[in-house]
Amino acid sequence: MNNKGQTTVLFSLIISVLFLFTLSALEAGRIYMSKVKIRAVVHSTQSSIMADYNRELFERYHLLFMDPTYGTGSEATAEEKIEDYLETSLNSGEGNIYRFTVEEIGLANQKNIFKENMKQLKEQITEYEKTAGLLQKAKDLGNRFKEGESGIEKAAKETERNGTALPDTGGEPMGGEKDVPEKNGDNKEQGKGEAQVKADDPRDALGKTLKTGILAFVLPDDRSVSKEKYDFSDAPSEQYQEQKEEEKDNSFRDIEFLKGFLKKSGDTAGNNIETYAAFVSYADSHFSNMVNPMEESVLKCEEEYILKGKNSDYDNLESVVNELIWIRMPVNYAYLLTDEQKKSEALTLAAAICTATGTVAMIEVEKYLLLGCWAYGETLYEMKILLSGEKIPYVKTKETWCTGLENPGYSKQKKTVKQGMDYGDYLMVLLAKKGQKNKCYARMMDLMEINLQKNDPNFEIKNCTGGFTIQGRTSLNSLFTGAPRREVYEYCFEKEFSY
Repeated sequence: MNNKGQTTVLFSLIISVLFLFTLSALEAGRIYMSKVKIRAVVHSTQSSIMADYNRELFERYHLLFMDPTYGTGSEATAEEKIEDYLETSLNSGEGNIYRFTVEEIGLANQKNIFKENMKQLKEQITEYEKTAGLLQKAKDLGNRFKEGESGIEKAAKETERNGTALPDTGGEPMGGEKDVPEKNGDNKEQGKGEAQVKADDPRDALGKTLKTGILAFVLPDDRSVSKEKYDFSDAPSEQYQEQKEEEKDNSFRDIEFLKGFLKKSGDTAGNNIETYAAFVSYADSHFSNMVNPMEESVLKCEEEYILKGKNSDYDNLESVVNELIWIRMPVNYAYLLTDEQKKSEALTLAAAICTATGTVAMIEVEKYLLLGCWAYGETLYEMKILLSGEKIPYVKTKETWCTGLENPGYSKQKKTVKQGMDYGDYLMVLLAKKGQKNKCYARMMDLMEINLQKNDPNFEIKNCTGGFTIQGRTSLNSLFTGAPRREVYEYCFEKEFSY
């Protein structure tokens, strides 16, 4: 009888231990499976959050970034969204033995669009622009610029060597009358007064032409550009300072300026275009310019804004045109020094001007200054052609030269060129000259922001991120104990995502 009681107690203890072991095993398995479920749901949450990239930013500019503030300005919005998604996904299903509580959610290590000098933005642009055709076009444009380098260098050396005043010969030219070409006409024409000769100086005509501004002269009649000012005081690019543009002398009365400018012109902008091909091509294909405007853009001269950063289309275009003029002018000047007929024409006029003013020793100086003025006038006419959407040859020939010395910037006969460079090509060269500077990328973002704000006024590109780390802590309910050890039922996770 007593043995039976002991046996009953023994089996009861064994059964209790086995029951507790079974329950513990079941609970351990449940805890393990809960962690598996959490990891799966966190991965699903990552995919869901990544799908919240800004659609218009992607469709228009092919960039994958999201706004974790969802237009509210607070990152708590994304945290709440992640928490809700986790709670719903973890506790879905009827009669679920898993009841989860999301204890903490946070975002860390954000890859903001400005982080590390806009590293992720640059990487996405480079990845998008990986095409063989792009590199070939960049190479072709670079080669065209390199063609003119030797000519500019020779022109600079000739001007430095010969563009100096002759020794004083008592008012008579060196070598006698044969060295001073006479102006066409009789002696009466030669006897014109100083005032009349000055009126025939093309530099005077050029000065009058440019009184109303360069853009007013070169802009075709069928095109217009807005002078409306835009407020970029809070724009992303405001944190990047722009170097002040160097003013250049277009009076062509200072030979030292001309010599110095020519010396610096040999290193052309085309040398960088292959190096920065992706940046240049992206800007050219995604932003409008004066010749190729995009209707949905707030600014019509977007590429010009990327280059210059001024607050109106008019100011940006004028600044770009002025820079193009000083890129083209030395190339045209170099051609003039190879054309003996045009050099003779400039020498004849220089002799007439210097004879009338009593500065015969300055004939050679005046000749080169007049040639500079002529090259500048030809370049003004080229700007008219470019802004009308047509092409110009990079290196001029006798057949493609358009203007005369007497009236800079004007041509009686328009010459059509099929093989050459258009306005877009020159903008690409100017972008390459910028050398992929951070302020250019920031100005791109200025434009993206104001364009996307047309449909979404709350959009701010400074809030955009290309990835972050989701950090969190969840807890699982206990089935068999009332006050379990929290660390057993808690699970901390960390998940990084990036586009």
